[in-house]
Amino acid sequence: MLRRARAPRLRSMRAFAAAEITLPDGPHRGRRFRCARQPYTGLWFDLVDSQAWPRMAAVGPTQSGKTLAAFIVPCLYHLFEIGENVICGVPDMRMAGDKWREDLLPVIRRTRYAELIPSRGAGSRGGKVSEIEFRNGATLKFMSGGGGDKSRAGFTSRVLVVTEADGLDTPGSTSREADKLTQLEGRLRADPANRREYLECTASIEEGRIWQEYTTGTATAIRLHCPHCAAWVTPEREHLLGWQDAEDEIAAEEAATFACPECAALWSEADRRLAHADAIPLHRGQEITADGQVTGQAPRTRTLGFRWSGVNNFFTTAALMGAEEWRAARAVDEDGAEREMRQFVWALPAQPLEEAETPLDSRVLIQRRDKWPRGICPPDTEYLTVGADIGKRVGYWAALAYTASRRIHLVEYGSFEIQSDDLGLTRAIVAALRDFRDRCAEGWPVDGSGDYRQPNQVWVDSSYEPDTVRAWAKEAGHGPRGRFQPIRGQGASQRRNPASYRRPQRTTRAVRRIGTGWHLVRLDTPGAFHVLVDVDHWKTWTHARLATPADQPGALVFYSSLDQNEHTKLAKHLTAERQVTEYRAGKGHVTRWVQVSRQNHWLDCVAYAGAAGDWAGFRLVDTAKAGPQAPDQAAGKWWTDQRRKRRGGRR
Repeated sequence: MLRRARAPRLRSMRAFAAAEITLPDGPHRGRRFRCARQPYTGLWFDLVDSQAWPRMAAVGPTQSGKTLAAFIVPCLYHLFEIGENVICGVPDMRMAGDKWREDLLPVIRRTRYAELIPSRGAGSRGGKVSEIEFRNGATLKFMSGGGGDKSRAGFTSRVLVVTEADGLDTPGSTSREADKLTQLEGRLRADPANRREYLECTASIEEGRIWQEYTTGTATAIRLHCPHCAAWVTPEREHLLGWQDAEDEIAAEEAATFACPECAALWSEADRRLAHADAIPLHRGQEITADGQVTGQAPRTRTLGFRWSGVNNFFTTAALMGAEEWRAARAVDEDGAEREMRQFVWALPAQPLEEAETPLDSRVLIQRRDKWPRGICPPDTEYLTVGADIGKRVGYWAALAYTASRRIHLVEYGSFEIQSDDLGLTRAIVAALRDFRDRCAEGWPVDGSGDYRQPNQVWVDSSYEPDTVRAWAKEAGHGPRGRFQPIRGQGASQRRNPASYRRPQRTTRAVRRIGTGWHLVRLDTPGAFHVLVDVDHWKTWTHARLATPADQPGALVFYSSLDQNEHTKLAKHLTAERQVTEYRAGKGHVTRWVQVSRQNHWLDCVAYAGAAGDWAGFRLVDTAKAGPQAPDQAAGKWWTDQRRKRRGGRR
């Protein structure tokens, strides 16, 4: 009785894994877990056991034991060694049953804790699994971000173990809160000082959650001791040599080998294993001396970011990796094969092989400032347009001035509240847009003249509430001669009903005006119009203007401000999407916009204002002073002449 009454001595996670875990499948099935089979696991467990970080993010290649070391063992350690509740985060609750039956349950059944598996209730006989209460009192609770927010509100724990973390990096479809992973992390706030959080995933893209956690955390890499030169090195993909010039797959397999990044000596498989004997984890910003002493302070962060790659995966060989590289380089879908090699073999995020535009850096954009302060138009302003994006509770807008020097000046941007909770959605949008119309009617002062300039065009996105916005625009004055136009964006990047934009060939009774990447359409409702806009084209135009040197024609520049950080949020919106070109089977190379962040409203506003500038008459190349109606008039005259020819010259 006294022996049982004593609190058990807690083992480290590494000792727990070595003593309790028996491998359920694979080449070592039925044998005890040993860190020597995959040396990175020993480094990982030692870092976890140091308890220096409350959050731990592990990223590694597939088929390297990542799920066992970074997901299964942490779950079982807290459930059985410590005997506490664990929240298991999964991207979708349909995955919960698979994770329980295929990953966790086979391992538990081969331990002495098998007797703690419940014989009745959830988890005992298959079926749907959401919560499993073991006989020692510990509970494993599966959670995802796919349901309503209330499904996560009633269960708290100090331990969160997440698998496939990148799948939880977006808000739930029925949630009004933050992204799914942040919502799950909110369940740990009952004991924030002692929380333990484990994240595990394969690297997907650079903007993915696991890669961001790794790079902004400690960014820990594994340093190996070269058996030839005794240097401390980290071989990567480019150090796998021999397969590049092979004539066939077998020759690539025979020739592939790792080379030391320092001395270029070729490593045999025995050398690779010997190099791992003294492996050392090195955090971001640290250095290692020749005798293996680590110098420098670890990053001041609460997150351990730990990564291992193909060179650290003893479940495969350099020969097999070389053969995979050879096949990938000659695959029909070369882009897809490249992504698989980066993600699944080398634990690197996928990157598009070709980008239509150079990615913009938000930190550089905030310096693109003109000399005029906020709300002031340059003295040589020729046109002024406004673009707006409407949501349920907030509307965003941006005003662009087009100058005689062919530069685009961001006069002002901002947001306005839509009180849909108090007034109802329709009334709130109409009220907010009426106030916005009055603001635009006031105009913006032109520097040095004392005059106020009203915008030539104000374009408001009607994708969210089309009927409401169209009714407001009809009231404000829209159509071929109007100033306030409801618009609807078309393009492959649209979240709602993505479809490629199709430019009409000529004006008709329905198509009233045609421009570059837009056209005005008469609707079935009497007196109603809207503008269809090629948003992909105008986002490309926006990024091209931002990439143009600030002092050159065609550049988009921001208003001046004494606050050096004023345009930080704007710059993040403008870089929230990136244009890439990728290969798709059956279609070839396809250019599309990839959303990096959901906060892209001012990017849409600037793109709409840019399209409105084309309506107003702005051209980057000043070919003629024909005015805004000239392109449509010329097109209409051409079609009229063709009809007259077919009729024999008769009117």
